Amino acid sequence: MEYTESIILGSKNQTQFADATCDNNINILDVTKTELINLGKAKELTLVDGAGRQVNVSLPVKRIVPTDYRTTETLLALGTGDMIVGVDKAFHERMAEFGLLDLPEVGVHGKSVNYEMVLTLKPDIVLLPLSQAENANQIADNLPNTSIVVMGLSSKKTIYSDLTTMGFVLGKEKEANELLNWMQGYENLVKERTKDLKTNDMPTFYYEYMSEGEDKWQLITPNDPSAGQVAERTGGSNIATGLAGNSVEVDPEWVIEKNPDFMFADLMKGFDSGPGKTEEDMKVLLAKVLSNRPGFEKVNAVKNHRVYLIDRDIIGGPRWVIGHIYFAKCMHPELFKDISPEEINKEYLKKFHNIEVPGTWAYPE
Repeated sequence: MEYTESIILGSKNQTQFADATCDNNINILDVTKTELINLGKAKELTLVDGAGRQVNVSLPVKRIVPTDYRTTETLLALGTGDMIVGVDKAFHERMAEFGLLDLPEVGVHGKSVNYEMVLTLKPDIVLLPLSQAENANQIADNLPNTSIVVMGLSSKKTIYSDLTTMGFVLGKEKEANELLNWMQGYENLVKERTKDLKTNDMPTFYYEYMSEGEDKWQLITPNDPSAGQVAERTGGSNIATGLAGNSVEVDPEWVIEKNPDFMFADLMKGFDSGPGKTEEDMKVLLAKVLSNRPGFEKVNAVKNHRVYLIDRDIIGGPRWVIGHIYFAKCMHPELFKDISPEEINKEYLKKFHNIEVPGTWAYPE
């Protein structure tokens, strides 16, 4: 509130949240509305979502429908389990460890939204992932009197800003700040321990998209706002740097010629890794991932046994920072001898979800 008053007086720079009425004009009305929101007395607020849309949200928000499973995980980390009234099919299939098994399914990854079901649930807000930004208005047209909000709660690039927004909207600012500080702490740890690395100290790596599938030889580039960004600034150099797109299919010969020092295999589907999986399961999966790759045995990553499996659960959502640490530790074990990504995952699950889940999300560690 004081900050908004300072903007009006010209001593501070304008911010999105200062324009509480979203009328592109910061004045005393914004001060009044901000005060009402802070006191919990505001009846609505207007936000700018991840698609750049202005959306009115009635307060307080009591019923939420997240249409993407990684968004649901992030919301649960804020303690909103009693507010979620519907989930997507993938949440039940891939994240059963978080519960909510009795809730109805309203779509898959934000797609194929069951409008009739959503209307029956009477949510105050429906959250769409960034991948559905271009369809947000169409979905909103089919769900009258419901706030349809696009949020990037699963992507490293957007999770800090959008988590801050959702904490504010849902009345979970304290919980959001605790989660943000947790992520920032581990991100800073990687930054601090790798800051003195020289270019010659940074090995090259090949980050392959959906390695457990039939189609291989797709590179994840640094342009990817989720996985690609997680792998950046971890003390290595992505061989896909400079290529256009988030993921690019290349010839096997191209990868062999690049001869990366490390390979990270992306486990997008999550059915062969994660909860309930043992290191022996992952060892078998690693052999499968490396099979049917003629000439690949000549690559440094393979010759030196530096091929790693990494589940998307520790790449997307709040756990992106666990994957971030895993990349750094694999390439610079001497800098992270005292750090265990497995233990950090256990810490997260206990601290923010109060659950203990046996499994293997990365191999080997």
